[in-house]
Amino acid sequence: MLRVITAEAAYTTEELADILGLPLSTIRKYNFHFAKIGVQFTKKQGRLAYTNDDVTIFHELKKVHAHPEMTLEKAVVTVVKKFNLIPDTPPNISTEKQTLRLDTREVQMREIQSYIDAKFEERERQLISMAREIRALKKAQHQKKSFYKWLKSFFEK
Repeated sequence: MLRVITAEAAYTTEELADILGLPLSTIRKYNFHFAKIGVQFTKKQGRLAYTNDDVTIFHELKKVHAHPEMTLEKAVVTVVKKFNLIPDTPPNISTEKQTLRLDTREVQMREIQSYIDAKFEERERQLISMAREIRALKKAQHQKKSFYKWLKSFFEK
């Protein structure tokens, strides 16, 4: 029995730009905004390879972004939601584990904050101590000068 396997088309960035009728820089900009949200396209041999589904996504983005009031960021978010490209929660992490992670991070943040506060208090005490020592040295130096002035005036008479 002969079996026919059809491979899905893989378009390069240049080919995608030609299909959409957009400059290559615009496709790169779209990719950048998708990546900021967390959408990654497949790579083959170190280069982006777009499927027919990806072409449909970019067509939709082009159509949504064409509206005058629509910014590119909003258009990307709209397309991501429409095609459900990013699930709300990662599939391998339950909400209990996420909550547990948040709780441990909060504890770590409190520990770090208390450590920072303690270091600031210690530094403040050191600065106050140094300021007192400097004031005492200046006072002693001033008294020394006063004694020498008195002594000088005593011998000048």
